[in-house]
Amino acid sequence: MTVNGVYLAALAVWLGGMVAFAAVFVPSLVAALERPQAARVISAFLPRFRRAVAVCAAVLLAASVLKFALWETYGPWLLARWLTLAAMALLAGYDFRVLAPRLAAARAAGDTAGFDRLHGTAVGTLGATTLLGLAAFCLS
Repeated sequence: MTVNGVYLAALAVWLGGMVAFAAVFVPSLVAALERPQAARVISAFLPRFRRAVAVCAAVLLAASVLKFALWETYGPWLLARWLTLAAMALLAGYDFRVLAPRLAAARAAGDTAGFDRLHGTAVGTLGATTLLGLAAFCLS
């Protein structure tokens, strides 16, 4: 139970963080602050959130290995869960290694059109990762 509890907690933190960020945090900032101020706050928040996501991904990997080694048997539902978690991790890695640096470079260069395009991609990536997280919960 402990291993499964840790697995579910890591998944809940990752998924809950994404939902809280997109549905509560960002809209509240945009409503309360001017766009440049809100962007600075969000830019300060995201590196910490990314570290939390990286920890959650590592915990999910370790817990998944332990769960399989201790009691799970291979089957289509297990494979679906693993593929879902892998897709979440790949999207997070893409966000960390590709989108975040490009967004920072576009902002620094004053490339509003490039920033807006990359931001749209980041929003889509967040939405896809959230849906995958919901699927991972259903498969757990």
